Formats: sequence, C-alpha cells, structure tokens
Amino acid sequence: MVAIYLYHRSNEPIEIDYLIITRDSDLEEIARRSAFAMTYNEDDFDGDDNFAERTTLLEEALENGTLAIEVRMRLSEPSAINTPAQQFIPSNPINKNILSMYLDEESSDVVFEVEPTNVPKSKTRLSSKKKAKPSPVNFNAHHLILLKSAPALAEMCGNGGNIAITDVEPEIFRHALYYAYGGKVADEDMQANAKKIIDAADIFGMVNLKLEAEACYVKSTDIDLDNMMDNLLYADAKNCALLKEAVIDFVVENDEDVLEKVSLKDMPGGMFADLLTAMARAKKKDANAEGDGVKLSTMRVSELRKKLDEKGLEVDGSRESMIQTLKEHTISDKFDSAGQARD
Repeated sequence: MVAIYLYHRSNEPIEIDYLIITRDSDLEEIARRSAFAMTYNEDDFDGDDNFAERTTLLEEALENGTLAIEVRMRLSEPSAINTPAQQFIPSNPINKNILSMYLDEESSDVVFEVEPTNVPKSKTRLSSKKKAKPSPVNFNAHHLILLKSAPALAEMCGNGGNIAITDVEPEIFRHALYYAYGGKVADEDMQANAKKIIDAADIFGMVNLKLEAEACYVKSTDIDLDNMMDNLLYADAKNCALLKEAVIDFVVENDEDVLEKVSLKDMPGGMFADLLTAMARAKKKDANAEGDGVKLSTMRVSELRKKLDEKGLEVDGSRESMIQTLKEHTISDKFDSAGQARD
C-alpha cells in the first residue's frame, strides 16, 4: 500500500478542508482522501496509511514515469472552540464627549447673543405703538473648542462673556456651532440653507463647513443663463472655487447662447485663466482623470483640494492660489532647511 499525508510546517494554527485524488490516464479517479475542518498546529499531520495499492498506481496512474497527485485545499470556517470570541472595544470617546458639551451652560465660558435678522415687518399701520424688538437667541459655547474649529468666531470671544452676533440668523448659527462641536448638518437643512451656511462659515473661519456647503450648493443647483452671472459673482466674492468652476464649465459648454443672451460686462476680473482652463479640459477629455498625469493647470478644483489636504496645506482659496501653494510646496520638498537639494 502507498501512504499519503499532509504536514503543517508553519507555527501558526490553521483550519482547512482538503481533497487528495489520483487519476488514471483517462482522468478517472483511482483513489481519494478528503477531510473537513481539520485543525493543524505546528508539525501536525493528517493522512492515510492505505491511500492506494502500489501496483494500481504503477500500472494505471503513472504518466511517462510521473505520478500526478491532485490536491485541493481551502480555509474552513474557524472553529468556535479554538477561536477566541471577538472582543468589543468602544471607540475613542473624544468626539462624543466634545459633542456632549454643545450648548452646555454649566461648563461654557462664552454666550453668543444672536439677533434675528429676518423678522417680518408688520402688515398694518393702524397701531401707533412700536412692536418690541425680538430678543436675541443665546448660545452657550466654549472658547477652547472654537479655537480650532471656528477660529474667527473664537477671536470674537475676547475675554469671554456675552458676544453679540448680528449678521447671521439664529438657526444658521445653530447649524454652524453644532458643526464646530463635531456634529453634522442634516442633508435637508444643508440643501435648504447652503448659501447662508457658506456665508456664516466664511465669517467664522470654518473652512470644512464652507466647502461642504459649497459642494451641496453646486450639486443641488442647475446653472442656467438666468442665474450664471449671479452665481459667478457670488463665487468670486466668497472665494468658492468649486462653484466658479461649475459656472465656467457651463459657459464653455453653452458659449454661443451665453454670448448672445448674457451681458458679460460685470464679469469678475481674472476669468480669462479659468476660461482657458475649462476650454483645455473640454479639448482633452482625459484631463478629468485624477492622478499625477494631469497638470496642475488643468486639474479639477476637487483634486487640487485633495492634494492640498493630503499635504496638510490650506484647502480654501481660488484655484490660482491652490496651484501656487502646491507648486511652492513641491519646490520646498526638494530642498532641506539649509537650502541644499535633497537626494
């Protein structure tokens, strides 16, 4: 008889299913050995002392003097007995802890008094009495948390106390402050108030919130001949590079209609480079692909921001400033602190 065995030489345990077969010249089975859920530790083995008759293998299984053995193996499901149960480990609670401090009066060191800015006017003139001015909405906050999440808002705090906010609606301020504590603005609220949130984030120095609101606005807004100029002027005023890119793309795709139906006398300065960039992308379709194969000059705003973020650089700004920052950082990477070229 001929014996056959599988040996486990690794020092790590393994659990497998296996099948061993020998066949004749017509590929018919002569002998087989199989096992399921076999657990092997270091130097363990398994097999059969009486796998097949020697004469049968010599007469029927040899092919040009060679014995072919078919072996199939696969990892089986780990045994519940031999495998320790997966342990639950709670995640780091820092984000949850900070969010729990949102509007906490006891620990706060500053109170923002946000005055309503969209109070409806009285519809009647019969009353000679002046209506009382609506009371501001108070928001308790923590200067230390705002230092990183909303630096411009933190600067307004001064030595703490009560700080008046007059240029942002209370509900928009609520969204911004909640975001500063690690919360998320609900999708429906973001879509309904995207421009107001962009304005507030721009005032308070909340770059991530501004970019998130800008992306939402671009996604939910259909640029057309009627609104393109308003959106372009707004994008230029607020340094919204993604929105500006969307408008410029519309202009290039609808150039004849724009020239015929839209007055371009109010076009912001510096649009020539953006128009050339969009035209270059339109001619070279693969310029939309991400990666180092695309030149910075024709790269999409989202990809420029991604590269800046990966390098820990400022992601807010015009496409020109983003490209300049990336170029300067690339040059500085080539030299050490002493001004010597790196190897």
